[in-house]
Amino acid sequence: MNPLLHTSKLGKTFGGLKAVQSIDLSVASNQILSIIGPNGAGKTTLFNCLSGIYKPDDGDVFFEGINITGLKPYQICHLGIARTFQNIRLFPGLSALDNVMIGQFHRRRLHPLAMLFRSENYRNEEAVGYEAALELLDFVGLSEVAHTGARNLAYGLQRRLEIARALATSPRVLLLDEPAAGMNPSEAEHMVDLIQRLRGRGLAIILIEHHMKVVMQISDHIMVLDHGETIATGTPEEVRNDPKVIAAYLGKES
Repeated sequence: MNPLLHTSKLGKTFGGLKAVQSIDLSVASNQILSIIGPNGAGKTTLFNCLSGIYKPDDGDVFFEGINITGLKPYQICHLGIARTFQNIRLFPGLSALDNVMIGQFHRRRLHPLAMLFRSENYRNEEAVGYEAALELLDFVGLSEVAHTGARNLAYGLQRRLEIARALATSPRVLLLDEPAAGMNPSEAEHMVDLIQRLRGRGLAIILIEHHMKVVMQISDHIMVLDHGETIATGTPEEVRNDPKVIAAYLGKES
């Protein structure tokens, strides 16, 4: 299966610190790739390179065979790569519905004057966007709180809302940065179900997660980082029993 997104020898350095180095990863449609590793292993730095927040110092990022290295975040989003963040970044003063509708804006083609004067084309597109946003909220289990302010939602619901907003950009690749962080077991199970349903929509998913039960339950492949380097790749079972992974998480015996 041809990869939808892949990297070649990707690297990012801050001063003398090699945050990530020589990273080769690939993910195809309907696949879940999880990236795990101790704190400071370079996982979020890697996501920032994939999503355009950081420009890699070495290597390349390819999406559908096209080199997208160095593109701006909005350009990468427009191509079809969306992400969530480790620290929730919603618009707290807006409703859940409005947060999702904001995610649609970069796909709109209306002239600013049409929006200013609320033309018929604008009203029609707004109605279509409204219904599409409601469908996404229903998909993530938030239809009953569509008109509730984002800041008033429980933590687990805010996590789902951030995913719905990312989906509103119509991505083909979804980068999820610790979506189950801080969740109780019941909330984590609901997140597992949601991620599996996201895969069912044909998305390629790259997941950063410390919740090992979640990772082992849903991943097709796992990449393990330590000090910015890949120390293991494979299926959940292969990674679970890898001596280098065990040493990275538990420490080497003296």
